[in-house]
Amino acid sequence: MESVLDLIKKSEVVALTQELVRIKSYLGVEGVETELAEYIAKFLQDNGMGAKLQEVFAGRCNVLGSLTDFKQVSGKRLLLCGHMDTVSPEQMEIEPFTAYLKDGKLWGRGSVDMKGGLAAMLIAMKAVHQAGIKLTGDVLFAGVVGEESPNTSEGARYLADQEKIADMAIIGEATKLGIAVAHKGMTWFKITVVGKAAHGSMPEAGINAIVYAAKIIEKINNSLIPKLAMREHHFVGKPTLNIGKIEGGMQNNIVPANCWFSLDRRWIPGETIEGLQLELEEIIRNLQQDYPELQATVIEMPETQGRAPMEIDVKHQLVEVLKAAVGEVCSTNPPLIGVVYWTDGAHLAASGIPTVVFGPGDIHEAHAAVEFVDTEDLYQAALVYAKVILEICQ
Repeated sequence: MESVLDLIKKSEVVALTQELVRIKSYLGVEGVETELAEYIAKFLQDNGMGAKLQEVFAGRCNVLGSLTDFKQVSGKRLLLCGHMDTVSPEQMEIEPFTAYLKDGKLWGRGSVDMKGGLAAMLIAMKAVHQAGIKLTGDVLFAGVVGEESPNTSEGARYLADQEKIADMAIIGEATKLGIAVAHKGMTWFKITVVGKAAHGSMPEAGINAIVYAAKIIEKINNSLIPKLAMREHHFVGKPTLNIGKIEGGMQNNIVPANCWFSLDRRWIPGETIEGLQLELEEIIRNLQQDYPELQATVIEMPETQGRAPMEIDVKHQLVEVLKAAVGEVCSTNPPLIGVVYWTDGAHLAASGIPTVVFGPGDIHEAHAAVEFVDTEDLYQAALVYAKVILEICQ
Protein backbone atom coordinates (compact mmCIF):
# COMPACT_ATOMS: atom_id res chain seq x y z
CA MET A 1 0.00 0.00 0.00
CA GLU A 2 2.80 2.42 0.82
CA SER A 3 4.10 2.25 -2.75
CA VAL A 4 0.70 3.40 -4.04
CA LEU A 5 0.56 6.30 -1.61
CA ASP A 6 4.13 7.28 -2.48
CA LEU A 7 3.04 7.65 -6.10
CA ILE A 8 0.50 10.33 -5.15
CA LYS A 9 2.15 13.73 -5.26
CA LYS A 10 0.44 16.82 -3.90
CA SER A 11 1.72 18.87 -6.84
CA GLU A 12 0.07 16.47 -9.28
CA VAL A 13 -3.34 16.58 -7.58
CA VAL A 14 -3.16 20.37 -7.52
CA ALA A 15 -2.06 20.60 -11.15
CA LEU A 16 -4.90 18.36 -12.35
CA THR A 17 -7.43 20.39 -10.36
CA GLN A 18 -6.08 23.52 -12.05
CA GLU A 19 -6.53 21.96 -15.48
CA LEU A 20 -10.12 20.97 -14.69
CA VAL A 21 -10.98 24.43 -13.33
CA ARG A 22 -9.60 26.09 -16.47
CA ILE A 23 -12.09 24.15 -18.62
CA LYS A 24 -15.35 26.09 -18.46
CA SER A 25 -18.32 23.84 -17.77
CA TYR A 26 -21.28 26.01 -16.77
CA LEU A 27 -24.64 26.41 -18.47
CA GLY A 28 -24.10 28.87 -21.30
CA VAL A 29 -20.89 27.25 -22.53
CA GLU A 30 -21.42 25.17 -25.65
CA GLY A 31 -21.75 21.53 -24.64
CA VAL A 32 -21.54 22.60 -20.97
CA GLU A 33 -19.58 19.63 -19.56
CA THR A 34 -18.52 17.83 -22.75
CA GLU A 35 -15.10 19.45 -23.22
CA LEU A 36 -14.31 18.52 -19.63
CA ALA A 37 -15.62 14.98 -20.17
CA GLU A 38 -13.34 14.60 -23.19
CA TYR A 39 -10.35 15.86 -21.19
CA ILE A 40 -11.03 13.39 -18.38
CA ALA A 41 -11.49 10.52 -20.87
CA LYS A 42 -8.11 11.33 -22.41
CA PHE A 43 -6.49 11.48 -18.96
CA LEU A 44 -7.84 8.03 -18.13
CA GLN A 45 -6.78 6.52 -21.46
CA ASP A 46 -3.34 8.16 -21.40
CA ASN A 47 -2.78 6.55 -18.01
CA GLY A 48 -3.77 3.05 -19.12
CA MET A 49 -7.36 2.96 -17.93
CA GLY A 50 -10.63 2.49 -19.77
CA ALA A 51 -12.83 5.46 -20.64
CA LYS A 52 -15.97 6.15 -22.61
CA LEU A 53 -18.42 8.97 -23.11
CA GLN A 54 -22.11 8.50 -22.44
CA GLU A 55 -24.42 11.05 -24.09
CA VAL A 56 -27.19 12.13 -21.72
CA PHE A 57 -28.42 15.27 -23.47
CA ALA A 58 -27.73 16.18 -27.08
CA GLY A 59 -24.10 17.28 -26.94
CA ARG A 60 -23.73 16.75 -23.17
CA CYS A 61 -21.91 13.64 -22.00
CA ASN A 62 -21.11 11.75 -18.84
CA VAL A 63 -17.60 10.29 -18.80
CA LEU A 64 -17.09 6.80 -17.41
CA GLY A 65 -13.74 5.34 -16.43
CA SER A 66 -12.58 1.93 -15.26
CA LEU A 67 -9.35 0.76 -13.71
CA THR A 68 -9.77 -2.62 -15.47
CA ASP A 69 -11.04 -1.20 -18.77
CA PHE A 70 -14.58 -2.39 -17.91
CA LYS A 71 -13.63 -6.07 -17.61
CA GLN A 72 -15.80 -8.52 -15.69
CA VAL A 73 -14.45 -8.95 -12.17
CA SER A 74 -15.07 -11.31 -9.28
CA GLY A 75 -14.49 -8.75 -6.55
CA LYS A 76 -16.32 -5.63 -5.47
CA ARG A 77 -16.83 -2.61 -7.69
CA LEU A 78 -16.33 0.81 -6.14
CA LEU A 79 -17.75 3.85 -7.93
CA LEU A 80 -16.11 7.26 -7.52
CA CYS A 81 -18.58 9.86 -8.75
CA GLY A 82 -19.01 13.60 -9.09
CA HIS A 83 -20.65 16.22 -11.24
CA MET A 84 -18.64 18.13 -13.83
CA ASP A 85 -20.81 21.23 -14.26
CA THR A 86 -20.42 24.36 -12.18
CA VAL A 87 -22.56 27.37 -11.45
CA SER A 88 -21.97 30.51 -13.51
CA PRO A 89 -18.90 32.66 -12.86
CA GLU A 90 -21.06 35.78 -13.13
CA GLN A 91 -20.48 38.28 -10.31
CA MET A 92 -17.42 36.47 -8.98
CA GLU A 93 -14.96 38.75 -7.22
CA ILE A 94 -11.89 36.83 -8.37
CA GLU A 95 -10.69 35.66 -11.78
CA PRO A 96 -12.73 32.47 -12.19
CA PHE A 97 -10.68 30.36 -14.59
CA THR A 98 -6.94 30.99 -14.09
CA ALA A 99 -6.96 28.54 -11.16
CA TYR A 100 -4.23 30.46 -9.38
CA LEU A 101 -2.53 29.40 -6.15
CA LYS A 102 -2.24 31.64 -3.10
CA ASP A 103 -1.98 31.06 0.66
CA GLY A 104 -2.14 27.28 0.31
CA LYS A 105 -5.38 27.45 -1.63
CA LEU A 106 -6.45 26.97 -5.24
CA TRP A 107 -8.84 29.69 -6.35
CA GLY A 108 -11.48 29.61 -9.08
CA ARG A 109 -14.97 28.56 -10.12
CA GLY A 110 -15.50 24.86 -9.49
CA SER A 111 -12.36 24.44 -7.39
CA VAL A 112 -14.35 23.18 -4.40
CA ASP A 113 -17.61 22.33 -6.16
CA MET A 114 -16.43 19.94 -7.28
CA LYS A 115 -13.45 19.69 -9.61
CA GLY A 116 -11.07 19.24 -6.69
CA GLY A 117 -12.92 16.08 -5.72
CA LEU A 118 -12.85 14.81 -9.29
CA ALA A 119 -9.10 15.41 -9.57
CA ALA A 120 -8.36 13.64 -6.28
CA MET A 121 -10.35 10.61 -7.45
CA LEU A 122 -8.56 10.47 -10.79
CA ILE A 123 -5.10 10.77 -9.24
CA ALA A 124 -5.91 7.99 -6.77
CA MET A 125 -6.97 5.70 -9.62
CA LYS A 126 -3.86 6.58 -11.59
CA ALA A 127 -1.60 5.71 -8.63
CA VAL A 128 -3.23 2.30 -8.13
CA HIS A 129 -2.86 1.51 -11.82
CA GLN A 130 0.71 2.80 -11.96
CA ALA A 131 1.67 0.61 -9.00
CA GLY A 132 0.63 -2.45 -11.01
CA ILE A 133 -1.54 -3.84 -8.24
CA LYS A 134 -3.92 -6.56 -9.41
CA LEU A 135 -7.37 -6.09 -7.97
CA THR A 136 -10.09 -8.71 -7.76
CA GLY A 137 -12.62 -5.93 -8.12
CA ASP A 138 -12.79 -2.74 -10.14
CA VAL A 139 -12.78 1.00 -9.56
CA LEU A 140 -15.22 2.94 -11.70
CA PHE A 141 -15.19 6.68 -12.21
CA ALA A 142 -18.21 8.71 -13.30
CA GLY A 143 -18.14 12.39 -14.13
CA VAL A 144 -21.81 13.27 -14.55
CA VAL A 145 -23.75 16.12 -16.12
CA GLY A 146 -26.60 18.32 -15.02
CA GLU A 147 -26.29 18.65 -11.26
CA GLU A 148 -25.86 22.42 -11.18
CA SER A 149 -27.72 23.14 -14.40
CA PRO A 150 -31.48 23.70 -14.10
CA ASN A 151 -32.24 20.04 -14.55
CA THR A 152 -32.85 17.09 -12.23
CA SER A 153 -29.33 15.62 -12.14
CA GLU A 154 -29.98 13.66 -15.28
CA GLY A 155 -26.37 12.49 -15.46
CA ALA A 156 -26.60 10.66 -12.14
CA ARG A 157 -30.16 9.52 -12.90
CA TYR A 158 -29.00 8.08 -16.21
CA LEU A 159 -26.22 6.24 -14.40
CA ALA A 160 -28.55 4.93 -11.70
CA ASP A 161 -31.19 3.80 -14.19
CA GLN A 162 -28.78 1.32 -15.75
CA GLU A 163 -28.20 -2.17 -14.40
CA LYS A 164 -26.51 -1.84 -11.01
CA ILE A 165 -23.02 -0.73 -11.95
CA ALA A 166 -21.30 -0.82 -8.56
CA ASP A 167 -21.48 -2.38 -5.12
CA MET A 168 -20.88 0.91 -3.32
CA ALA A 169 -20.10 4.52 -4.18
CA ILE A 170 -18.41 7.69 -2.97
CA ILE A 171 -19.65 11.12 -4.05
CA GLY A 172 -16.73 13.54 -3.94
CA GLU A 173 -18.60 16.68 -2.83
CA ALA A 174 -16.87 18.90 -0.30
CA THR A 175 -17.19 17.64 3.29
CA LYS A 176 -13.95 19.02 4.80
CA LEU A 177 -12.84 15.36 4.80
CA GLY A 178 -15.70 14.40 7.07
CA ILE A 179 -17.66 11.25 6.22
CA ALA A 180 -21.23 12.20 5.34
CA VAL A 181 -23.49 9.21 5.90
CA ALA A 182 -26.72 11.10 5.26
CA HIS A 183 -28.11 14.19 3.62
CA LYS A 184 -31.48 15.85 3.25
CA GLY A 185 -33.79 15.58 0.28
CA MET A 186 -34.92 18.64 -1.64
CA THR A 187 -38.36 18.98 -3.19
CA TRP A 188 -40.15 22.02 -4.59
CA PHE A 189 -43.93 22.17 -4.44
CA LYS A 190 -46.25 24.54 -6.30
CA ILE A 191 -49.63 25.40 -4.81
CA THR A 192 -52.13 26.92 -7.23
CA VAL A 193 -55.23 28.71 -5.95
CA VAL A 194 -58.24 29.34 -8.22
CA GLY A 195 -60.66 32.14 -7.37
CA LYS A 196 -63.24 34.13 -9.28
CA ALA A 197 -62.62 37.42 -11.08
CA ALA A 198 -64.79 40.45 -10.38
CA HIS A 199 -64.63 44.24 -10.64
CA GLY A 200 -62.39 45.78 -8.02
CA SER A 201 -65.24 48.06 -6.88
CA MET A 202 -67.34 44.97 -6.03
CA PRO A 203 -64.89 42.53 -4.41
CA GLU A 204 -67.73 40.67 -2.71
CA ALA A 205 -68.78 39.39 -6.18
CA GLY A 206 -65.47 37.57 -6.64
CA ILE A 207 -63.24 35.09 -4.86
CA ASN A 208 -59.82 36.58 -4.21
CA ALA A 209 -57.20 33.93 -5.01
CA ILE A 210 -54.43 35.99 -3.42
CA VAL A 211 -56.30 36.25 -0.13
CA TYR A 212 -56.85 32.51 -0.03
CA ALA A 213 -53.23 31.84 -0.95
CA ALA A 214 -52.30 34.02 2.02
CA LYS A 215 -54.53 31.92 4.28
CA ILE A 216 -52.73 28.75 3.14
CA ILE A 217 -49.35 30.38 3.71
CA GLU A 218 -50.41 31.52 7.17
CA LYS A 219 -51.53 27.99 8.03
CA ILE A 220 -48.23 26.55 6.77
CA ASN A 221 -46.29 28.97 8.96
CA ASN A 222 -48.45 28.55 12.06
CA SER A 223 -49.25 24.84 11.83
CA LEU A 224 -46.91 22.83 9.60
CA ILE A 225 -43.56 24.50 10.29
CA PRO A 226 -43.86 23.98 14.08
CA LYS A 227 -44.57 20.28 13.40
CA LEU A 228 -41.41 20.04 11.30
CA ALA A 229 -39.39 21.56 14.15
CA MET A 230 -40.39 18.59 16.30
CA ARG A 231 -38.80 16.08 13.90
CA GLU A 232 -35.07 15.45 13.87
CA HIS A 233 -32.57 13.10 12.29
CA HIS A 234 -29.38 12.29 14.17
CA PHE A 235 -27.08 13.38 11.33
CA VAL A 236 -28.97 15.98 9.28
CA GLY A 237 -31.11 17.70 11.88
CA LYS A 238 -34.62 19.04 11.32
CA PRO A 239 -36.62 19.29 8.09
CA THR A 240 -37.26 22.80 6.82
CA LEU A 241 -39.72 24.64 4.60
CA ASN A 242 -39.18 27.93 2.80
CA ILE A 243 -41.79 29.73 0.71
CA GLY A 244 -39.71 31.25 -2.04
CA LYS A 245 -41.96 32.65 -4.74
CA ILE A 246 -45.51 33.95 -5.22
CA GLU A 247 -47.38 35.31 -8.22
CA GLY A 248 -50.98 36.33 -8.83
CA GLY A 249 -53.44 38.89 -10.06
CA MET A 250 -53.58 41.18 -13.07
CA GLN A 251 -54.15 44.70 -11.77
CA ASN A 252 -55.51 46.44 -8.72
CA ASN A 253 -59.05 46.99 -9.98
CA ILE A 254 -59.65 43.27 -10.71
CA VAL A 255 -60.31 40.62 -8.07
CA PRO A 256 -57.58 38.06 -8.83
CA ALA A 257 -58.88 34.75 -10.14
CA ASN A 258 -55.50 33.00 -9.89
CA CYS A 259 -52.52 32.92 -7.58
CA TRP A 260 -49.73 30.47 -7.05
CA PHE A 261 -46.79 30.16 -4.73
CA SER A 262 -43.95 27.68 -4.51
CA LEU A 263 -41.83 26.37 -1.70
CA ASP A 264 -38.61 24.52 -0.98
CA ARG A 265 -39.04 21.53 1.34
CA ARG A 266 -35.86 19.96 2.73
CA TRP A 267 -36.76 16.53 4.09
CA ILE A 268 -34.99 14.02 6.23
CA PRO A 269 -34.54 10.24 6.06
CA GLY A 270 -37.71 8.65 7.37
CA GLU A 271 -40.02 11.10 5.63
CA THR A 272 -41.59 10.26 2.26
CA ILE A 273 -42.47 12.33 -0.78
CA GLU A 274 -46.08 11.13 -0.44
CA GLY A 275 -46.14 12.28 3.16
CA LEU A 276 -44.76 15.70 2.26
CA GLN A 277 -47.52 16.28 -0.28
CA LEU A 278 -50.26 14.95 1.99
CA GLU A 279 -49.27 17.43 4.72
CA LEU A 280 -49.81 20.33 2.34
CA GLU A 281 -53.05 18.93 0.99
CA GLU A 282 -54.31 18.41 4.55
CA ILE A 283 -53.84 22.11 5.25
CA ILE A 284 -56.02 22.94 2.25
CA ARG A 285 -58.70 20.42 3.28
CA ASN A 286 -58.81 21.85 6.81
CA LEU A 287 -59.21 25.39 5.46
CA GLN A 288 -62.00 24.24 3.13
CA GLN A 289 -64.09 23.34 6.18
CA ASP A 290 -64.29 27.06 6.98
CA TYR A 291 -63.96 28.31 3.39
CA PRO A 292 -65.73 25.81 1.09
CA GLU A 293 -65.17 28.12 -1.87
CA LEU A 294 -61.40 27.61 -1.59
CA GLN A 295 -59.95 25.67 -4.54
CA ALA A 296 -56.26 24.79 -4.51
CA THR A 297 -53.98 22.06 -5.83
CA VAL A 298 -50.51 20.89 -4.83
CA ILE A 299 -48.00 19.53 -7.35
CA GLU A 300 -44.40 18.40 -7.07
CA MET A 301 -42.37 20.60 -9.41
CA PRO A 302 -40.42 18.71 -12.09
CA GLU A 303 -37.15 20.53 -11.35
CA THR A 304 -36.58 18.51 -8.19
CA GLN A 305 -38.28 15.19 -8.85
CA GLY A 306 -36.27 12.31 -7.44
CA ARG A 307 -34.22 14.44 -5.06
CA ALA A 308 -34.81 12.25 -2.05
CA PRO A 309 -32.68 12.08 1.11
CA MET A 310 -29.69 9.73 1.28
CA GLU A 311 -28.60 7.55 4.17
CA ILE A 312 -26.21 4.62 4.64
CA ASP A 313 -25.88 2.24 7.56
CA VAL A 314 -23.03 3.54 9.73
CA LYS A 315 -21.78 -0.05 10.10
CA HIS A 316 -21.51 -0.57 6.34
CA GLN A 317 -18.09 -1.72 5.14
CA LEU A 318 -17.55 1.45 3.11
CA VAL A 319 -18.10 3.66 6.15
CA GLU A 320 -15.75 1.58 8.28
CA VAL A 321 -13.05 1.56 5.61
CA LEU A 322 -13.34 5.31 5.08
CA LYS A 323 -13.09 5.94 8.83
CA ALA A 324 -9.89 3.93 9.02
CA ALA A 325 -8.40 5.57 5.92
CA VAL A 326 -9.16 9.13 7.04
CA GLY A 327 -7.84 8.34 10.50
CA GLU A 328 -4.53 7.13 9.08
CA VAL A 329 -4.09 9.92 6.52
CA CYS A 330 -5.24 12.82 8.67
CA SER A 331 -4.17 11.46 12.07
CA THR A 332 -7.64 12.16 13.44
CA ASN A 333 -10.70 10.30 14.57
CA PRO A 334 -12.92 11.31 11.66
CA PRO A 335 -16.49 12.33 12.47
CA LEU A 336 -19.51 10.76 10.86
CA ILE A 337 -21.63 13.69 9.73
CA GLY A 338 -24.72 14.63 7.80
CA VAL A 339 -24.94 17.46 5.30
CA VAL A 340 -27.94 19.69 4.62
CA TYR A 341 -27.24 20.07 0.92
CA TRP A 342 -28.43 17.54 -1.66
CA THR A 343 -26.12 15.38 -3.79
CA ASP A 344 -26.25 12.99 -6.74
CA GLY A 345 -25.66 10.25 -4.19
CA ALA A 346 -29.41 10.12 -3.56
CA HIS A 347 -30.00 8.73 -7.06
CA LEU A 348 -27.33 6.08 -6.59
CA ALA A 349 -28.64 5.11 -3.17
CA ALA A 350 -32.20 4.87 -4.51
CA SER A 351 -30.94 2.43 -7.16
CA GLY A 352 -29.55 0.14 -4.47
CA ILE A 353 -25.94 1.34 -4.32
CA PRO A 354 -24.86 2.17 -0.73
CA THR A 355 -23.30 5.62 -0.96
CA VAL A 356 -21.34 8.07 1.17
CA VAL A 357 -20.29 11.65 0.53
CA PHE A 358 -16.64 12.45 1.12
CA GLY A 359 -14.44 15.07 -0.48
CA PRO A 360 -11.97 17.94 -0.13
CA GLY A 361 -12.85 21.49 0.79
CA ASP A 362 -15.64 23.34 2.57
CA ILE A 363 -19.08 23.51 0.95
CA HIS A 364 -19.48 27.03 2.31
CA GLU A 365 -17.07 28.18 -0.41
CA ALA A 366 -19.23 26.65 -3.17
CA HIS A 367 -21.24 29.00 -5.42
CA ALA A 368 -19.54 31.92 -3.70
CA ALA A 369 -18.19 35.12 -5.20
CA VAL A 370 -14.80 33.90 -3.97
CA GLU A 371 -14.37 30.13 -4.39
CA PHE A 372 -11.34 28.13 -3.31
CA VAL A 373 -10.16 24.76 -2.03
CA ASP A 374 -7.27 24.01 0.34
CA THR A 375 -4.48 22.24 -1.53
CA GLU A 376 -3.70 20.05 1.48
CA ASP A 377 -7.31 18.83 1.40
CA LEU A 378 -6.85 17.82 -2.23
CA TYR A 379 -3.77 15.78 -1.42
CA GLN A 380 -5.26 14.10 1.63
CA ALA A 381 -8.46 13.25 -0.25
CA ALA A 382 -6.46 11.52 -2.98
CA LEU A 383 -4.59 9.48 -0.36
CA VAL A 384 -7.85 8.47 1.30
CA TYR A 385 -9.47 7.46 -2.00
CA ALA A 386 -6.44 5.30 -2.82
CA LYS A 387 -6.51 3.57 0.55
CA VAL A 388 -10.24 2.87 0.19
CA ILE A 389 -9.71 1.46 -3.31
CA LEU A 390 -7.08 -0.96 -2.06
CA GLU A 391 -9.14 -2.08 0.90
CA ILE A 392 -12.45 -2.53 -0.93
CA CYS A 393 -11.32 -3.82 -4.33
CA GLN A 394 -8.17 -5.86 -3.67
